[in-house]
Amino acid sequence: MKQMAWTGWRRAAAQILACGFAGFAMAATASAQNLTAVTAAQLEEILADAGLNPEMTEEAATRAPVASGRVGDISFWVRALDCSGAPKACENLVFFANFTLGREATPQDFRIVNSFNDSQVFGRAYVIPGRGEVGVDYVIDLGGGVAMDHITGNVARWADVLGAFIDRFQKGEPTS
Repeated sequence: MKQMAWTGWRRAAAQILACGFAGFAMAATASAQNLTAVTAAQLEEILADAGLNPEMTEEAATRAPVASGRVGDISFWVRALDCSGAPKACENLVFFANFTLGREATPQDFRIVNSFNDSQVFGRAYVIPGRGEVGVDYVIDLGGGVAMDHITGNVARWADVLGAFIDRFQKGEPTS
């Protein structure tokens, strides 16, 4: 899951902002039907409607759906969790992107991650020790049932989380 080095992030951030992620907001048609879980086919359709051209695979051990997507130079993945039935329908979606620092993580990287986590309601940043990587994730919970426009809105929020994370690392802001 190697991602671009930090030197390419300015261009990627500009691409994210330039896209405006308008496609995310208009991705799926609102539905009166509430979904409590999504199948691989539904996940693929949701991501495709958002303009992410997903590539679908399965988690080897559980056979749960996994999607990879790309926005500009940024690759990300979506893992479906809490799955049951046939075909598998999954209650939680975890979006995540990891980024190679090109060096070992420093105390400043931990401060930036903590600053992001202190200031963001949605999404969580992390450091992957020993791999010289940082990342961000975002969870969408379908438990109890949600409308399609709720799912679409959350996919749009993922774009905001990703953009805020990249911006925070570019600025190198200390903790608050």
